[in-house]
Amino acid sequence: MAPALVVAVRRRSLKSIFALEHWVIGGICVVYLSTVTLIHPEFMRDIYPLLADVYAKIGIFWPIVIGYGFSWCFLVFLIWWLWPARRFPELAAVALAASIAGMFPLFYQAKGWSYHAYPAIFCAVAAIFCLLALPRIVQQPSKLLTFVTAPSRAWALAAVAIAFLPYWSTQKPGPALVAAIRAATDRPTVALVSSDISSGHPLNRMIDGQFVSTHVSDWLGAFALSLSRHAALSGDTAEATRYQAIMARYVESKREEFARLRPDIVVFKKNNTMWTSQLMGRFGFDAILAHYRILIEDETERIYLRDDYVRPGHRPPEQPISASSPVAASD
Repeated sequence: MAPALVVAVRRRSLKSIFALEHWVIGGICVVYLSTVTLIHPEFMRDIYPLLADVYAKIGIFWPIVIGYGFSWCFLVFLIWWLWPARRFPELAAVALAASIAGMFPLFYQAKGWSYHAYPAIFCAVAAIFCLLALPRIVQQPSKLLTFVTAPSRAWALAAVAIAFLPYWSTQKPGPALVAAIRAATDRPTVALVSSDISSGHPLNRMIDGQFVSTHVSDWLGAFALSLSRHAALSGDTAEATRYQAIMARYVESKREEFARLRPDIVVFKKNNTMWTSQLMGRFGFDAILAHYRILIEDETERIYLRDDYVRPGHRPPEQPISASSPVAASD
């Protein structure tokens, strides 16, 4: 919508807002929402209220500012520096408008994930390339930039490198962790003790595993625990009790699933002690993990393997059978 509004203001006409492509985009959104409602009504009925009540209320601010805000501001500063005097490059303006609009959902959702910031960063970089493509750019005069002697393209490349620094790290597990699990299992069933899905993804695909839990990660329980503690600190006893009840219901369902499904592999996140201490000390998950052994661990994850798990194709050695009868000898 932001680029459409820029074009409408530029042309002094609302015709661009009702362009065919916008109708197509709107139609796709309506079809998507209708399809979700029809095929998965439990999302709107059961999951969305929990998302609004628990998930949406946990946010971060300063990590987003530090991780993405400073690099984005540097990109915008470079756009301003490259902007030609007495000209209005429309393609760059459209990209800049999209980039600015992309910052709103990043801070509104306040999760700080890299793919939430990617549209804003990418569109800002696109605006820079649009400006570099203009012939004979006359840059904005500024006494503050008299110290800048490097070519504009060098500054643009530096800006791109800085902007993509947050995307340098990955959540891919170490090869030793993957190799140990693959050597000990074959298509294992997997469960997580972690509030972060990244503990099990992409690890689950790399070991050819299958998640068996209804809730793959423990975000609901961990977030409810955090909100309960915040409410208790602020003196809101009713809210603290309500979130404690949400957490307890979640953990009870998780414990029932563990007992019923008996996953082959349990991925345990080590550094989330606030959540894991609740599971172990209060809800009896220490007794559940007593039936597992530690297969391997690294700095962040500990992998448990069920004690009685036997890798398909690797049968335990057979016990000798006493031939006390013809039937026993035949067996």
